[in-house]
Amino acid sequence: MKISVTSFAAESVRRVREGGRTNLVMVISSGCCDSTAPFLYDNYVPEATSEPVGEIEGIPVLAPEWIRKLYDGDSELTVDAIESPAEDSLSLESDLGRRFVLRAPGNSGLG
Repeated sequence: MKISVTSFAAESVRRVREGGRTNLVMVISSGCCDSTAPFLYDNYVPEATSEPVGEIEGIPVLAPEWIRKLYDGDSELTVDAIESPAEDSLSLESDLGRRFVLRAPGNSGLG
């Protein structure tokens, strides 16, 4: 599994970090409501089977084993960000009025 990132998502990560958050990590996993959407957390304790699958702006991107199996080999997923007025996410970019989404080839957005 390969992770790429759009410039808007990278800029969102930079802005969160510049806002004073530390020990950041992005997690691609099963959230309570957002399926496989990427979440940006600080001081996060990853699940036991999580491993790094990429990096965004120096921030590790982690995914558990079951997601790595879904997108094994040369599958490329893209982390993007969209403007989102909803502030119901625990992911840190929601403070910017944004939401991270995961895009697969031929798909406009997962999660």
